[in-house]
Amino acid sequence: MNGVISTAQTLWFIPYVKSYLGTDAYGYIAVINGLINTLTIISFAIGAMSARFIVVELNRKNYDEANKFFNSDLAALTGLSIITCLVGLTICFNLRYVMNITNNFITQVEVLFCMTLFSFLIQLIETPFSASIYYTNSVYISYIFFIGDYIARIFLTIYLFNNGVTVLWTAALASDIVFFISFIFYILYRSKVMPTITISFSKISKLHLKKMFGSGIWFSISSAGNTMLTSLNSYFANILCGVFITGIYSAILQFSIIESVVLSVLVNISVAQMFQLYSYEKYKNLFEFIIKIMSVVGIFVSIISGGIIIFGNDFMELWMGKQFTHYNLMIVLTCSFLPFTLPSQVINQYFSTADKVKLPAIYTIFFVMLNAMLAVVFVKGFNLYIYGIIWSSIVTQLARDIVFYPFYFSRISPVFNKKILLPYVISAIDLIIVIVICFSVRYLIGNSRIELFIMGVALGGGLSVIASYIVWILLKKKYSFLS
Repeated sequence: MNGVISTAQTLWFIPYVKSYLGTDAYGYIAVINGLINTLTIISFAIGAMSARFIVVELNRKNYDEANKFFNSDLAALTGLSIITCLVGLTICFNLRYVMNITNNFITQVEVLFCMTLFSFLIQLIETPFSASIYYTNSVYISYIFFIGDYIARIFLTIYLFNNGVTVLWTAALASDIVFFISFIFYILYRSKVMPTITISFSKISKLHLKKMFGSGIWFSISSAGNTMLTSLNSYFANILCGVFITGIYSAILQFSIIESVVLSVLVNISVAQMFQLYSYEKYKNLFEFIIKIMSVVGIFVSIISGGIIIFGNDFMELWMGKQFTHYNLMIVLTCSFLPFTLPSQVINQYFSTADKVKLPAIYTIFFVMLNAMLAVVFVKGFNLYIYGIIWSSIVTQLARDIVFYPFYFSRISPVFNKKILLPYVISAIDLIIVIVICFSVRYLIGNSRIELFIMGVALGGGLSVIASYIVWILLKKKYSFLS
């Protein structure tokens, strides 16, 4: 449900803003969201690491240790939020020097940045309290708030635009309201489900803080790097290719973001199980569970990618207009490699669970730098324009997700075998099946009218889901651990 509403909100929001403010306007929103998303991922990463320590100690009934981790985390994040606020405000009032902004949008972009920063700070401070949903295996609660955020973005934007307030920051204001409510909820929910955890300054421990943040900061860097290899491509496009093409690229990039939402849902619902299996040292079960979740991610992403590759250009014409139908290659390149890279994020989550995040973070910094360097070389040196941004992203993500992550996983996991190849093989097979099905349906039905397009997507998608399900059933018969 979260993924469906997120997708619907995204598909509605972009053309709606474009119709009022132009293509450039959404380009600014995408760039700011990319910058703030990096900070948000940092807060989520720190939260995930703190939750890992808190939940593991609670499962082991070490309540004093859990309290020390909780209070140390809360104190540190409160201080970090103050520092981040000061740095963020400094960046805000100097945005015109770090990105391309036309004069008529400068003030609105600054307000957008401040509002988005506020949402980040709230989520940063609430992370120790949100450990409660991992402890009770109630991650769905976070998605209820995400759904509320998406719905609020739609209704508040419509209300303000219809009343003459046509500005960039309407959706950001909605997010501020929703996340403030979520902050209050998590405080109350923590006191109910984790009564042994109390706020106490006497429980703040430098030793626990060092242990937690030693891992948390590294995992934050790694996770922020993951975002910089995706969302921040909009920023590279802005400074290297210009404002207009950034708006177009950011719209197309929503396809990959939709797939990332699916990934996020599947990974997050597996976190609590990973924590439990690791806590009880069931390493064989944990390894097979990781392979299973990777395979599921691969199948879901393959269905979406295959459909986008065939129907994406037709959809862009209906969604954004005929002037957006000359970028089919961009759509294909943006989505075709995701079924092979996104499943590896499950492995990245294992690094957090096992508290082995330092080396992945160091290599992530390297891959981010490589991505930036290749973007400049491809765009300026080889004159590939926006395709230089895309190719730099493809190269770096394949190197990190398919080569480095599995290799490092093999070095630190107590159990590791050739089953690690299974998710990538499944993704390749399923992607080919979906492409063949969708291409055949589009060829037979055509796309001359919107009714035919809808019929083609529905039929192609439905047949792809059925075929993928059959593949999954056959795999479960052959590999019992997938059941």
